[in-house]
Amino acid sequence: MTVKDVLEYLKELAPLETAESYDNVGLLVGDADAEVTGVCCCVDITHAVINEAAEKGANLIISHHPVIFEGLKSIPMWNPVVELIQKDIAAIAMHTNFDIAKNGVNETLVELLEFESTGCLDRGYGAVCEMPLFFTPKGLAEHCKAKLDLDCVKFSVKDAERKSLSRVAVCCGGGVDRDIMRSARENNIDAIISGDIKHNFWIEAENCGITLIDAGHFGTEKAAAHSFAKLITMRFAEVSIFSAECEQDPCGYSC
Repeated sequence: MTVKDVLEYLKELAPLETAESYDNVGLLVGDADAEVTGVCCCVDITHAVINEAAEKGANLIISHHPVIFEGLKSIPMWNPVVELIQKDIAAIAMHTNFDIAKNGVNETLVELLEFESTGCLDRGYGAVCEMPLFFTPKGLAEHCKAKLDLDCVKFSVKDAERKSLSRVAVCCGGGVDRDIMRSARENNIDAIISGDIKHNFWIEAENCGITLIDAGHFGTEKAAAHSFAKLITMRFAEVSIFSAECEQDPCGYSC
């Protein structure tokens, strides 16, 4: 079992060509021909994750977010890429291609929320879910908080007790953009669940009558590591495959 073997399997699950044009996915650090001694799965590659991988004998880290996203003109010593190379640990990223893949991040998020998708809003993003019961904006926020095990969730305060939310779009990570907002209006979406929602979209949503629920970028994607571990274990059982226990939301909240 080599790094390349794992990469080829991941490409079957989430083809690299389905990633957004701005993205950087695939093998980003390391030797494709190296024998894998263990696999650590995570959302982000940090020094803590690298240390845990090394301590547990893993020489391959599979992350959701790329450890190298844009072109590097220099690599300072604090950059995790330096430590990956020093510790001879390979790094694979499966980002926007895994967001929209079957059993990928967005599908997992929908399952955790105990919703059922009936379609997508835009380019494979924004799972459309029909609710059998009406939610209020505040009630939907509380539902997300409980199901995703979060300390804090932001929601649209306008008409917070309005009981009319039944058609919801779910977009993992920072999924709300101009295309999603336009498509949500065109498809009569009552609410969008996502993370990292910019201020201008909160105002736009208020003006056009759409409720926004911001469960955080990490909060909506933290299940990615477990998805990676589960899927890879189904194919490769000969080495230790685990989710990084040290990983946590880098943001603290005073609620």
